[in-house]
Amino acid sequence: MTQKSSQQHFNTDDLSANLKQKSIRSGMITFASQPLKLVLGIGSTAVLARLLTPGDFGLLAMATPVFLLVDSLSSFGLETAVVQKDFLDQQQASAVFWRSLKINTLLIGITVLFAPLVAMFYHDARLTGIVLGLAVGAFSVCLAFQHNSLLKRQMRFGTLTIIELVALLLSTIAAIAAALVGWGYWALVLQLSVMQVTQSIAQWWICDWRPSKYIKDDNSNTELDSMLSYGKHLTGFRFLTRIGMHLDRVLIGYVSNANALGLYYIAYKWAYFPFEQVYFPMFDVAVSSLSRVQHDPDLYRSYSRHGLMPIFAFCLPALAYCFVEARNVILLLVGEQWLEAVPLFKLLAISVYVVSMYRVTKWLYVSAGQTQRQFRWALIHTPVMIVAVVIGAKWGAYGVAMGYMIGTCLLTYPAVNYCLKFSPLGWSDFMGAIWRPFVASIIAAACLYFSRGLITSDRLFLEFLGRSITYGLIYIAFWLLLPGGWRSTLEIVKGIKNIKGIKGGVVKPPN
Repeated sequence: MTQKSSQQHFNTDDLSANLKQKSIRSGMITFASQPLKLVLGIGSTAVLARLLTPGDFGLLAMATPVFLLVDSLSSFGLETAVVQKDFLDQQQASAVFWRSLKINTLLIGITVLFAPLVAMFYHDARLTGIVLGLAVGAFSVCLAFQHNSLLKRQMRFGTLTIIELVALLLSTIAAIAAALVGWGYWALVLQLSVMQVTQSIAQWWICDWRPSKYIKDDNSNTELDSMLSYGKHLTGFRFLTRIGMHLDRVLIGYVSNANALGLYYIAYKWAYFPFEQVYFPMFDVAVSSLSRVQHDPDLYRSYSRHGLMPIFAFCLPALAYCFVEARNVILLLVGEQWLEAVPLFKLLAISVYVVSMYRVTKWLYVSAGQTQRQFRWALIHTPVMIVAVVIGAKWGAYGVAMGYMIGTCLLTYPAVNYCLKFSPLGWSDFMGAIWRPFVASIIAAACLYFSRGLITSDRLFLEFLGRSITYGLIYIAFWLLLPGGWRSTLEIVKGIKNIKGIKGGVVKPPN
């Protein structure tokens, strides 16, 4: 690879000149892909939930916390540092790749060795094979992290979206086929591993960057140390936060059984589903965009407000609707055998509704390079969540869900306040993005709750559809009636038009 072709992966000058256009286009690609992801995600889970048992899902849920912790430690946050860093060259990128490969190989190796201990902890020998199977996909992700980061750095989110959709489709086909021939829980292991391996192969193929031999020099060492300093605090935050956020499933698996954990897993998965469908894809867009304007407070606030609005505008109404229509949502998605998950689903929908306001602070920490402050907050967040779910575990899965909800509700306001204290974004900016979807979704949910008896049908889908349309129309109506509703709607429409209207050059920042 020539120096010129290599440098194209690192140069962000073109992005800075057309950042608004790139940000809008990337955001719209993310939203445009959601219907396809929604169909594949809902369809695959609906089919697999009817072919498999809660116990099968519970076994997967016992093993996944191990890999979530491994993921939090993998690469020591260097993959995000690659996206966030202003200047990067071939030597630095190669140094990052080889250092990360050593770290990730060690982590996956330890995980494989600990597989029998995981099985002993849960008193289920099947978990040894599950952990080993999941390790294959996890290691493939580690191998392709640099290519993934470079694609994000260049804001090639259209390419990443296509890769994700193809991987999701192939993994869904593989999982359903495995379930049909009676593979049981292995269908779920195969689904996750196929998706990860497919994405990793595609990222290596499409991003033609290749690591060169690492030559040590003082400048490269200094830059790598700087990136590691950024990454280690991000890694510490991830690790501590995931302990607090995922201890609930570990406790249920330990004190109950795979069946109880399977019910909780499905409730948790679908409670978080609306939020994750927007947050995770938009996280990459937001960090890439905000990192480019981190030294301009006015632009930073402007891009932050315009990035936060779609998150809350979509997630809050979806979660409020899920709370009111919990039983029908569970029946439609996964069937009657999962009705015991309804109370858990309602509690967790409340949790996600509140915690979404806190989770978005990660955008601000990472893009502004304030991972040290982020880590300090994790030192407060994690002990509180641990205490909350441990106390709740005395009452089984429902008690854990209640403890999780109370913990997240108690922590959200101080978490946001701590983040904004040293951020260019102020409370007025943050509340400007959240108050309208918050108020409109609560009013729409209350209207739906009191009118449910008027919208009934013998067919579950028709009843669900009628209530969904009614709720959506009420939500939109109150959105428009609230102060500034029409103006915010016109801004969104204008942003869509800008994708076609902006053809290059320096663009004006969003108002």
